[in-house]
Amino acid sequence: MDTFAAQGRELIVRQVPAGLDPALADRVTEALLLAGLPVAHGGHGPGVHLVPNGEALVLRWLASPRLEEAATAGGGRHPATAARQLVADAVENALAELLPVFGLDAERATTTPERTTVRGSADRPEPGTDLAPPASPPASPPAPPPVHPPVHPGVRPEIVTAVRRSATLAGLPVATRPGGAGITLGDCSATGLADLGWNPSPRLAAPHPTTAVQNAMCHALGIALRATGLHLTWHRPPAGPAQLRAHGPAERR
Repeated sequence: MDTFAAQGRELIVRQVPAGLDPALADRVTEALLLAGLPVAHGGHGPGVHLVPNGEALVLRWLASPRLEEAATAGGGRHPATAARQLVADAVENALAELLPVFGLDAERATTTPERTTVRGSADRPEPGTDLAPPASPPASPPAPPPVHPPVHPGVRPEIVTAVRRSATLAGLPVATRPGGAGITLGDCSATGLADLGWNPSPRLAAPHPTTAVQNAMCHALGIALRATGLHLTWHRPPAGPAQLRAHGPAERR
């Protein structure tokens, strides 16, 4: 069984019994890529940095080099330090929420001694198989889901620029093609604002894991992008899930 725990801003992937499974890093990397998240190979961000630590893997979210460098300036008293912490906590919380979808047990700890455990299926997939839970074969081929452009043409250009700027600072990808992984900008109304969403990898085709990944990442976006200067609000339409709406750059105070 694989257990995930967080210590401070670190999310730990622990192998039980003792002894790190050599394939565990590959499983975690594949899960991250299926979720649409970049991996910081060699500790060069942005992305999720996997650090071997005895029998565990420590997962850390690395934002853009610009934010990471600014956060270390001034002995940790720079305003960017708080922004980086918010970004890292948001994404690492999302990791603890979405990793169980891929057959991995997750446990997210707070900074207090109390711990919150999130458990999913611990069944290991056979080598060479997709990490996504297998779907039952349908009686007839389902209709493919609609593929929307990553940026709706009705979104105002200044909104698109503001979202991309904040996402780049946080280290989060913006989808660049229909169905591509990353942040999407949908048109919410005639006002030209953007309803933000998340696309996992196109290889993640099963509905349940796709929805779980999207929900976890949208929650993370609401914190991470606000921390990097984007004005966001949540809206709940009469029918359907809540929408994260981008209004443009946040006002400076």
